[in-house]
Order: sequence, then structure tokens, then C-alpha cells
Amino acid sequence: MSETQDSYTIRDLAEEVRRQMSIHGSDGPKLLDGLRDPISRILASDLSNVGVKREGNHIDESRYLYYDGEMSITFDHLPKDKDIPPHDHGTWETLAIYSGQLRHTVYDRKDDGGTEGYAELGVIDDRVLDCKDMAIVAPPADIHSFTALTDDTWSVTVVGGRYGVDRAYYQPDTNSYVRLNPKRQKIV
Repeated sequence: MSETQDSYTIRDLAEEVRRQMSIHGSDGPKLLDGLRDPISRILASDLSNVGVKREGNHIDESRYLYYDGEMSITFDHLPKDKDIPPHDHGTWETLAIYSGQLRHTVYDRKDDGGTEGYAELGVIDDRVLDCKDMAIVAPPADIHSFTALTDDTWSVTVVGGRYGVDRAYYQPDTNSYVRLNPKRQKIV
């Protein structure tokens, strides 16, 4: 690694995330544009021995790289072929692929949200993310699903707030959803 890559730290990234949030709020596309370069710099780092173990909702191996109660940056191993169903977070989240490949789909709601348990979803982004690719889920398009396509799929995930305690898990084929707490109830 070059000296430039080594000198850019997780703290530097956290400060830039905070700065971009103060400029763009939760505007997903603008946040992603502002974070693309700093996240790319972290993706060029060796993260294999960095971080503190954390409990992930859909994954077995996750580490905090940064956490301050308002924002988190994690390093996550996404198990191959494990389908994570469409769900929301209650805040914005950026996924950046460190290694491997991830099928990632982003949805938005087409209905007015007025009927509990009912949701019409539309796909707005459906693609395979390769190493160094990034995606963001942010209101109003804050629903996503994903499946790792390789055994070595790792992501750097930046979350600009606290995850919602109860989240909606969607079934697009039946235009429905259920609210669950992923810490207390098995999702997948």
C-alpha cells in the first residue's frame, strides 16, 4: 500500500461521513457522491485484522470499525447464497464491497403506506456489486435485499444513524410485510 492509503484512517472516514451528513442530510445520491472517494480509500486498506466484534442482524461475522452512537462503520462478512429478504432500516446505509460479489436490489414503496401490512414495492436498482462498487439505501428508497455470490464477500457498511429497533420485512410477491425485531426474531 502507498503512504497515502496508509495515512487515511477510519477516523478520517468517520469525520468525512459526519461532514457529508451536515451538508446533505440523508439525501442518498448526494451522500454517496460525497462519500465515494473516502470510502474507496478505506477499501484500499488492509482491514483483515481491524475492528471489534459486533452482533450482526443477518450475518455471523461483523466488526465495528467505528461507532459513536450516531453513526457506525462496520466490516461485514456476507455468507454466500444466504438470501436477505427486502427490509428497511429506519436510516440510511451505504454498502461498499471490499471483496467478492453481492447481488443487491433497492426498492421504493409505490403505495401510500396507509395500510399496515400492505406494501407495493418497485425495483429501482438491481445489480451485482463487485469489489469497490457501492450502493446506498436512503429514504424514500430505503428498502433493500441482497445475496452474496462468493464465499469471500466482505463489505464496509456506513450507517448514518441508529437502526430501527423494529423493521419491516417485505414479501413483494404478496404485496405484504411484517414488522419484526431482528435481534429477537429469526428473519432468515
